[in-house]
Amino acid sequence: MSEYFIQLNDRVVRYNEATIHVGSAAMKYGASVFEGIRGYWDASRYRMHLMSLSEHVDRLFDSMKIMGMEHTWSKESVLKNIRNIILINSLHEDCYVRVAASIEADGPLDSRGPVLLSIAAFPMQRKPHSDQGIHISVSSWQRISDHMMPPRIKCIANYQNGRLAMLQAKSDGYDNTLLLNQNGKIAEAPTAAFFIVKNGQLITSSVTSGILESITRRDILNWAEEVGLNATQRELDRTECYLADEAFLCGTGAEILPVVSIDRHILGKGSIGPITALLMRKYFNAAYVREEGLEPAVEDIVIYPKEEIENAAFPI
Repeated sequence: MSEYFIQLNDRVVRYNEATIHVGSAAMKYGASVFEGIRGYWDASRYRMHLMSLSEHVDRLFDSMKIMGMEHTWSKESVLKNIRNIILINSLHEDCYVRVAASIEADGPLDSRGPVLLSIAAFPMQRKPHSDQGIHISVSSWQRISDHMMPPRIKCIANYQNGRLAMLQAKSDGYDNTLLLNQNGKIAEAPTAAFFIVKNGQLITSSVTSGILESITRRDILNWAEEVGLNATQRELDRTECYLADEAFLCGTGAEILPVVSIDRHILGKGSIGPITALLMRKYFNAAYVREEGLEPAVEDIVIYPKEEIENAAFPI
């Protein structure tokens, strides 16, 4: 695309005009929440599949509720604006949509509004090493707990916890890392949920282990049931993960990202395992609607009218 546009509330602005004041509560106190949605381009049907769009917007509203944000946005208006910015940017490839709700007032710590809704959509491809697997560590940083911050929502301030862990992991030569919760059990990676496979069983930390309530994680548990895999949600020990046959991260950004070692302990044969590979196929079949019965909900599809896009007059 020759020029990039972002939606601020109901206005479409150029990329360099999409700003928020340094005195805003979002900047001063991290009073902001967000959602990320993957879009998968279907050239044969000239449309974009926004995977689990409706569920992501529901979670955005949950995040705003817990963080005490007062707003007048409806789900329908947010969905409309997401579709709008994708069409305006004329994206014809896989993309990522980032929707953020931020308190833009230059107010005190307990400011509840006004809320600025920003929506950006831009191309995004696979994560590095997704075809061969990544090497991860267990961080010395502890995952935030529900006693101090709400890990189950996508509050931007939460991500400083993961950022510190990721900085450490990269300095130590790893691709990613896992955080332990306050009980010394595996929680998740900084931006992704975590699964292991042991003796054909799929195991992931419970939602009360200090994790984000991941939409991709939920999908994987549903697919496991469909294909007859035994899936368990429970506490996970660190050393239990060292002895796993397979492991992977999952999330909107990560998709399904195979893990081949943890703290230099090789998992299985040190390559992508068969159950991980099966779930990766299920994920991309759903993302690109490659199987019968996988047709997404109507609200998760952006259909491109060729003649309208080719002659679009962008509102500025």
